[in-house]
Amino acid sequence: MPKIAIYKFLTFFIFAYDALNEPPHLHIVKEKGNRQRSAKIWLETFKVAETGTLNEKELNQAISLIKKNQIILLDAFNKVKNGQKITTIKLK
Repeated sequence: MPKIAIYKFLTFFIFAYDALNEPPHLHIVKEKGNRQRSAKIWLETFKVAETGTLNEKELNQAISLIKKNQIILLDAFNKVKNGQKITTIKLK
């Protein structure tokens, strides 16, 4: 479960198995809390596949960050898919 990026309270990650079998997407959770369900957002269309435990404001923030950083996030997703090592990106 590589951590792709972080932004304040949000953590963006991918399940390695998903990278092999699904179109590019990221899972997003709040940094704190044990029992969280991750949101799932497609990297190419910015559609929300699953809301998880994020509220509407948090989902909108995640979508905005993905839109703003789409190229580097897609690159990181593809590195995971190809088994390459990645460094966690700090989003602004």
